[in-house]
Amino acid sequence: MELLVNTIRMVDYDQAKEYSETNDNIIKEKLAIGFLNPEDYKNLDITPKSNLKITSKFGSVIIKAQQNDTVPLGIIIMPVSIWANQITGIENNELIFKNLKVNVEISQEPTLDLLDLLKSIKGK
Repeated sequence: MELLVNTIRMVDYDQAKEYSETNDNIIKEKLAIGFLNPEDYKNLDITPKSNLKITSKFGSVIIKAQQNDTVPLGIIIMPVSIWANQITGIENNELIFKNLKVNVEISQEPTLDLLDLLKSIKGK
């Protein structure tokens, strides 16, 4: 399913706050996440145990999904984080992080922990 991703700073999902106050599991829980309209959540047939694989022309990432009725249809909201950075990129000397076209599918792949994600980036 094709959707648009918008990365935003969120008070309750702020990477600086998470890094300073908590452990790696909480960081992943709070930042490796996307918020979807309940209708999109239903159309994707998401269950609490499923993950989402989000792929853009810049890369892909596995995250958890959460319903949020304030999110418009066709949009995924992601907190600014290293997970969101896997699908953003630079085009014509501009950072593309808003209204980013992505393909979204259910995945059984796990969401990478912070250290595993850093290792995968370093290995590229």
